[in-house]
Amino acid sequence: MSTPASSAEKQPSAPTPHAPPGALPFGGAHPSAGAESWYLTGHLCDEDGAEHTWAVGLLRHRDAGDPDTGPGHRLYVLHHGPGGMSYGTWITPAALRALRRAIDSDELLDPRVRSTLSEALEQGPLLPDRLLREPVTEAPDGLDLRVGDVASLRREDDGSFRLAFREGARFELLLTPVKPAAAEGDGGGFASQFLPRLDVQGTLRSVEGATQRVVGQAWFQHGRQTGDGSAPQTPVLAGHTWTWAGLHLDNGWEISATAHLPESPDADPAVPARATAVAPDGTVSHHEMSWEPLRHWTSLATLNTYPTAARLSVPDLDLQLDVTAPQDRHEVRTFIVGRAFRESPATARGTMNGLSAEGKAVLRTIPKNTIDDIEGYMRRGHGIARAEAAAVYPDTAADTAGVDLLAGTHDGTRLDPTAHARLHQALAAPVLHLLNMPGRSWRAYVAGSVLCLLDTDPEPYRALTAATEILHTSALVIDDVQDGSTTRRGLPCVHEVFGTAAAITAGTLGYYTFDPLLQRVPQADAATMLRVYQLYLRAMRAAHAGQALDLAGHHATFDEAIESGDPTALLEQIRTTHRLKTGMLVRSTAEVAAILGGADEAQLAAICNYFENVGLAYQISDDVADLYGMATPAAYRQGVVVRTPALDLINGTVTYPVAHAIGLLNGHDRRRLQRALQVRSEADVADAAELLMSCGALTVCLGEARDMVDRTWEVLDPLLPHTLHKAMARALGWYAAQRGPENDHVHAQVPA
Repeated sequence: MSTPASSAEKQPSAPTPHAPPGALPFGGAHPSAGAESWYLTGHLCDEDGAEHTWAVGLLRHRDAGDPDTGPGHRLYVLHHGPGGMSYGTWITPAALRALRRAIDSDELLDPRVRSTLSEALEQGPLLPDRLLREPVTEAPDGLDLRVGDVASLRREDDGSFRLAFREGARFELLLTPVKPAAAEGDGGGFASQFLPRLDVQGTLRSVEGATQRVVGQAWFQHGRQTGDGSAPQTPVLAGHTWTWAGLHLDNGWEISATAHLPESPDADPAVPARATAVAPDGTVSHHEMSWEPLRHWTSLATLNTYPTAARLSVPDLDLQLDVTAPQDRHEVRTFIVGRAFRESPATARGTMNGLSAEGKAVLRTIPKNTIDDIEGYMRRGHGIARAEAAAVYPDTAADTAGVDLLAGTHDGTRLDPTAHARLHQALAAPVLHLLNMPGRSWRAYVAGSVLCLLDTDPEPYRALTAATEILHTSALVIDDVQDGSTTRRGLPCVHEVFGTAAAITAGTLGYYTFDPLLQRVPQADAATMLRVYQLYLRAMRAAHAGQALDLAGHHATFDEAIESGDPTALLEQIRTTHRLKTGMLVRSTAEVAAILGGADEAQLAAICNYFENVGLAYQISDDVADLYGMATPAAYRQGVVVRTPALDLINGTVTYPVAHAIGLLNGHDRRRLQRALQVRSEADVADAAELLMSCGALTVCLGEARDMVDRTWEVLDPLLPHTLHKAMARALGWYAAQRGPENDHVHAQVPA
């Protein structure tokens, strides 16, 4: 349906926008508003013919939690030019205080993430955000904004606007409206108007000091809160990604298109999607539209997924356009708008009223950004790992290049006509059976996390996630054979489907796929790459050593501990097994990323120690979680579990909780525990599980795991830049040590 603007027929075709008597002119500040925003973006061409896209966004808001202080401000400046993208983000002290209070009160945040973010924000803005100490000044009427020495925006008497800003280069622009302002309505308590097209001329001064004339066109949005509340508004609906496209079509039309897209593909697709259209004569109309994402990109740095191309359809206007932005990058990582957003130049091509239509666009996406569950958040990385793994584990045998890389026949080895199909079935299909079913994927997350900790762009190193994920998956395939398991991740184990011999062959081959994957990342010098290869091989040897110790068991030392009541030697043995089996793989993943990311020796040592202990702590908390069927204690008590509870006890495995229980139980109860692991009857296992849960062993285990990550974090903390990634690495350690948020209160309670 179409809703023309009531005043459309009164609007001139090329006006200078004047406000009605007594009203503020367009863009004029409303100091009493709880929140107000100014957003400008445009396309420019310099004297050399190079194209530039820029954006400036300023948000002012009042903090309901601190009504006696002045408003806070957040600013971002963005420039896409021949040298790529650069951006700057700033936040004032008042806005920073409000942000921290908002984090503290956000009950949707994972408690571990909330705690680390609150601690981090207490120390100052998270880089790359910068603290803006200079005052932000506003005219009491009209529009005259000055944000320190970073940006200024002023409305001139003739209705034009002067904008100056810097981000590397410095821009000084004069923007002259071509059409009058158009209203986008009052949605969610936030009223917005925009000037759909402004002619731009001015200068661009490069970092080197060269000045060029620039010309182009721009877009100017101004919005303010209309309700009585004072909390800053966000355009993002709960559980949705907000996407906006501003289009300047060559036929003289402008389209402002907004869509709220569900993050989950299983969610109800009936979400708000509206377009405001401005005709060549300035007539404004509002329409329902369809917005179909055609392509996506997931950032390794934030694990946010963004649409990079979409099909826009407005039936009322007989308009169909494909809006296409660059496939990757263009992410602005800032905590002033959630955790990150994406804004990039785009092109629009399609038809309108049966005629060809095209033009320039800006595509801006703000995802949900709330990390409500850190485990689910890290699992998003599986999609990246799986996509990278396709280089050696293609979905079908038709990808002969991928099969050749997997089989080592990519150097021109002669194969018979059916070989690729047979090799795919024998080598790829067994691993894909498990690889296509995501686990927690936190090990793969470590690679990108460490690169970000060192302020290294992780995007060129996406293949590292696949190397880690495949090593882990291959180990699970072999472990399930050796342990006699029947199911994994809710599916029959690989050997149950493909046979034991095939599972062993395919799983073993997976250990060696790191080689072609490493060739897909930027290559360091020969000595460094040799060191990286050696680290992967060391991790495999250590994992096999840990599995050998695990298979051998600890029963002799367990029996000695039962008699003496001293678990010290037994705990040391289990820690060694866990360290080799899990800790070393996590350490090697982090170490490879740190080396490629340029860590200095102090950073490298601290990163290795921290992530090795994260892996060890995870294995300890995994032993605890096994008793509850990998569910939370609350879910376990309600009978809701992920797998059979106390599976380790059923298998007679001496775990970390068992070892700690020995030091807490009397002689009679220790022998009850011993009998349970020997007899393994249903009644004895239930008795042993109750002993472990009631004697305090689980609390001691979780406290020790937390102490491991806390002690090593104290060394790493001062060596890292003050970023969101640092806070997330801290939260990862707490997750590994205690898994469920219900254990967050547990700290070190290790017996002397």
